[in-house]
Formats: sequence, structure tokens, C-alpha cells
Amino acid sequence: MVQFRHAQKEIQFKVVYYGPALGGKTTNLEGLHEITDPEGETQLVSLKTSEDRTLFFDFLPFDLGEIQGYKIRVQVYTVPGQVHYNTTRKVVLAGADAIIFVADSQRRQAQENFVSWENLKDNLLTNRMDIAALPMIIQCNKQDLPDVLDAGEVLKAMRVEGLPALHASALTGEGVVETFVTSLQGAMAGFVGKFGLDKRGITVDQVTEGVTKVFARFEGKFRRDAKRASFSPLEAQVPVDGLSEEEQLIAALESSTRLAEQFQEAQQLTRLYQLRLEEMTVLHGSGIALSRAASVEDALRILPESIGGCRKGWTVSTFPGPPQVPVPLATFGASEDPLFACRFPEGRTAQTALLEGLELPRRVDLKPYFDTAGAEAPKGYGTAILRPLGSGGRILGYLVLYVAEEERFGEEEERFVELLMQVVNPRLLTLALMDDLALANEDLERRVVERTADLQDALERLKELDRLKFAFLNNVSHEVRTPLTNIRSYVDLLVRYPDQRDESLDEYLEIVMNEAKHLEQLLDDLLAYSRVKKPVTGSSTDLDAVLEDTMADLGPGFMEKRLDPLVKVSDESVTFTMNPQDASTLFRQILDNARKFSPEGSKIKAYLLQDDQKVVFAVRDYGPGFPTEQERRLLEPFEQGVPDLSGSKQPGLGMGLYLVKEVLHKYEGTISINAMNPGTNVVVEFPRREGR
Repeated sequence: MVQFRHAQKEIQFKVVYYGPALGGKTTNLEGLHEITDPEGETQLVSLKTSEDRTLFFDFLPFDLGEIQGYKIRVQVYTVPGQVHYNTTRKVVLAGADAIIFVADSQRRQAQENFVSWENLKDNLLTNRMDIAALPMIIQCNKQDLPDVLDAGEVLKAMRVEGLPALHASALTGEGVVETFVTSLQGAMAGFVGKFGLDKRGITVDQVTEGVTKVFARFEGKFRRDAKRASFSPLEAQVPVDGLSEEEQLIAALESSTRLAEQFQEAQQLTRLYQLRLEEMTVLHGSGIALSRAASVEDALRILPESIGGCRKGWTVSTFPGPPQVPVPLATFGASEDPLFACRFPEGRTAQTALLEGLELPRRVDLKPYFDTAGAEAPKGYGTAILRPLGSGGRILGYLVLYVAEEERFGEEEERFVELLMQVVNPRLLTLALMDDLALANEDLERRVVERTADLQDALERLKELDRLKFAFLNNVSHEVRTPLTNIRSYVDLLVRYPDQRDESLDEYLEIVMNEAKHLEQLLDDLLAYSRVKKPVTGSSTDLDAVLEDTMADLGPGFMEKRLDPLVKVSDESVTFTMNPQDASTLFRQILDNARKFSPEGSKIKAYLLQDDQKVVFAVRDYGPGFPTEQERRLLEPFEQGVPDLSGSKQPGLGMGLYLVKEVLHKYEGTISINAMNPGTNVVVEFPRREGR
């Protein structure tokens, strides 16, 4: 009868091997243990009473996965075959979920099989167990010996009909696993029906397929040798006073059963503690190894080696993510990973799918993908476990854990992987933050260097401004002092010598007038600098009209030097989005500059032209020109060019072309100054933008 062990979250099944003495029951159990547990992680247990009578009670648990959170375990029993142990047989049969009757196939043992079968039916009846409701398997053992009966003959001699019968040789292991699997499938199918699990989504097919999957790797295997397995003896001390022999036997059996269960639980706890110790060792070693990593890439290289071999049948690899271009897997020791070789939907590999942000399951069965690609899955790999590495929403890489086809990946394995992630992810994030900090420091250092250079440039600029300020003050002082001195001198002469006024008045007044005009021009230059600094108003200006007004203002100066100005404009009026004061400053400074450096009686040509792309203003004079080495300095403030033909320095502050430069900068214009020999050609261009 199925037992629910709620404290351990287990459902426990009981399978009993029954049959005649020396029929092979214990040998079956030994073979099953040897084939399914070749490493000897569990032990068969032989129990003795105080009278040293071996009861041949063997106990072997199997873990078959889970049903709704409960683990499935199986206890396997054999009963003693001797007739005087019938009481033991009845006790062992109680609560059985499936029975395997091991029949001796030797022809001379046919009667012993029949007697034992009848004894089984009597004991089931005594225990109030319905033989028709129990999964019952007949194993025809010792088929490797001569003169044996086949399955049909064995059943006929036992007078049994309608029960499955399997051939076996417990000594070699042939048919041992198959018999056990068939019996267990029957027990679990009855469990599903009895408790109505099909209504909860658990079908008979699912549980039987689950049993088949667990034991598939063992079917068809044989024992390595025919030696009897070693037993772990447990001795039960049973009081004998006041008890009949049968009562003593029952008490001994119950005591021994409890001891056996406790022993197996102790063995299980020992294995569990050993596994936990191995896990802690791996986690500690991984933490130490990752602490030596200098970068995320370094950690991803170290990780597979540090956790490799943490479980039997596991292979671990990593790759970085998510870069835009996949990093060659060979760099990370994963060039032959089958997951990356298999094809995913739309021709993507698992790696490219992850890097492209596609959502993949946390657990991938590899075989279907290889089948789709027409390739055979690599031997030994059944499942790939995918885990993103990182935390806080930041993916720094991926862990791919390959689980061999014959190994399981259940709750315990999931728990270990999660523990591993708790060790790995914080360290990876720390390394990533350290990398970010290093980059931030580099960026900060770069910005400090750039800012220092900017401050150095600003300092140099301030020094240059100081120099310009000093030059400006000196120049202004000199240029202003000269006309003021002349005005004061001639006015002083008129005041001090009134008797000479009649003959010198007109001459002196003309000189005073000219010097006053000179002062007015100096003030206009100073005010023009402040005007060009004003923002653009956005109004459209008629440049033809501004040029005409400028030529009228400069007319007396042209007449004084008998210059012949020639102005040519476009057929259509030239308009441009420009402040009128800026246009006036531009025309005035370029034309007046040409006037200053033109010899008397020469020509000055001015052009104001336009097309869809630009506006052009050009002035050609026939003065002395300028040395080539001075071309770079002509647009700097307080540069007054070369002397005229007489060798005298031209009056003014030297701000003419500098003001032109400011206007050009304001309206994104360009200027070219070319020495023509003789003379100079100045060409200004303003590109038309939308709205100009």
C-alpha cells in the first residue's frame, strides 16, 4: 500500500520479490543493485535476528522524480523461501504495491514453483489483499541453465493464466531490469487510477514513460560478475522471554525493518551531507577563483574551469553578452559546444538568438534541434541549461550548462545552480562596475586635460586681449591727441594773435574743421565696433540703397583725391537679411580703405552682385597693395597696412578690416584679399540661407 511521508515530501512504493527457495529472488535484487548502482553509493542490507537466522530482507530505494512536489521512492523486498519462514512472508507482503514472483525455470523445480505460488495466494488472503488488484509479474528465472521450461510451460505448471511472464537470468543480469520496470509501471499506474491523478493532469502514460526514461539507460545491461554482493549486516535484539517463537519472529522482523529504514535514511543523509560539502567546496573555490579575475572577460574564462566537474555528467561553458557582434567562442573555450552547433528557428544558433535578445527557455532539450538540422546530437549531451550572468537588469554574459542524457536535472540541481548564481553574479557585477569606474576615470582625465587646454587657450586669449587693449589705448591716445593738439594750437593762435586773424582765419578754421572731422571719424570707428556686436534683427535690407548712401558719404573724400569711383550693381535690387548698420559698416570700411591707399587721380571699382546662392561685394583699387607676408594680419585689429606712396602712415585706428571680419562672422560670410600688382582686390561673399 502506497505510503505518504509528508515530512519528507515522499510517496513510497513497495515491491516484493516472492518465490520458492533458491529461485533467485536475492540474486535478482543483487543484480538490480549492481546494474543500477555500479558505484555502490547505496548498500544492500541483510537483517538477522538474535538467533542469527538470516531473513533475506533486502532494501533498495530508487528516486524517480516528483509528482506534484512529492518525490517518488521505491522500497524493494525479498521474502525468505524456506517454508518455516512463512510468518515473515506474510509480514513482508503486507502493504505491497506490486509483486514479482521469481519462478525457477528448471524442469525439476516446477512443483516448487506451484507450491510457492499457492503459498503466496494463501498469504495474500490472510493479509486481506486481492490478488486480482495487485500488479503481478512472473519472472521465469535461470533461463541460462540447461533443461529449463519456457514461459508458457512455467505458467502452465503453476496453473496460472493471464499474467505477464518474462525470461531472465538473475545471475547474469539478463531481464532483471526489465522485470523490475514492468512491475513498477504497473504499481504506479494503479496509484494514478486509485487516487484520481488523471483529473489533475497526471496520466498513466506520463508516469509509465517517466519510469521508462529513468531506467532506459540500464535496460539490456548485464552484471560484471556473478559474485554475491556484500551486505551491511544489522542485528536486531529481540526479547524472548514470554513470547512464542512466532511472536519472537514477528517482533524481530518489525525491529529489523525499522533498523533497516533508519540505516538507509542515515545513508541517504550521509550522501546528502557529502554532496552539500562538495557543493560548498565548489562554490568556495569559484569565489576564490573569481576574486583573482581582473575583468568580466577574465571571469568568464575562469568560471567553467572553477565549477567544472561539480556534478557527474555536467559540462559548463560561458560566453559574453550581449555584444552586437558575436565573440568567437574559441576565445572562451567553447568552440565545440553542441548547443551552438545546433540550429534554432529561422536558422539562428542559440548564441546568436541570445545576442539578438530572443527569449529562449531556461532549459533546452538539444535532440529536437539536431533532428531538425538533420544532424546527430553529440553523444552524452541531453539538456542545456541557460542562465544569464549579471544582476540589476544588466546581462554580462551567459552560462550554458550541459547535462548528460542519462543524468537528471531536478530540484536539487536547480538549487545548486541558483546558489552558484548568487556567488558569480555579484562578482561579475563588481568587475563590470570596476571597468565602468576605470572608463569614467579615463574620461575624467581626458576631460581634465581638455579643460586644462581650454583654460590655457583662454589664458592666452586674455593675454592677447590685454595686448590688444594696451595697443588700442595707445593707438586711440595717439590718434585722438594729434587732431586735438592741432585744434588747440590753431585756436590758441587765433586767441593770442587777434591782429593776424584777418589773413589766417580761413586757413586756421579749415584746419580745425578737418581735424574735427578726423575726430568724428575716430568716434564713428569706435561706435561701429559696438554696433556690429548687436544681434541680427532678421529684417531684410536693400543693399543697393545702403551702398548708394555710403558712396554719398564718402564722396568728399573721393573728390579730395580726385578719385574716379565706378559702381556696378545687379539689374535687380539686391536684398539680404542683415542689419542696415552692419551693411553700412561693411561697405564704408572696404571703400574707405581703398580710398586711403589709392593714389590721386586713380580709379576705384566696386561691384554689388547676386544670384540664387550668394551676394557678392567686390572692390578693386590701384594703390601700393601689400606685402604677401602681411596678408594674414590684415584682418587683425589696429593693423593699418602699409604706408602710402609718400611713405606716410595712414591715419585711423586700424579697425577697418577687423570690423569687416566681425560682420562676416556674424552672417557666415567669407572674404578674400588678393594683391593685384598694382592694387588690391577685395571680394566678400554672403551665402543665402533660407529666409535671406
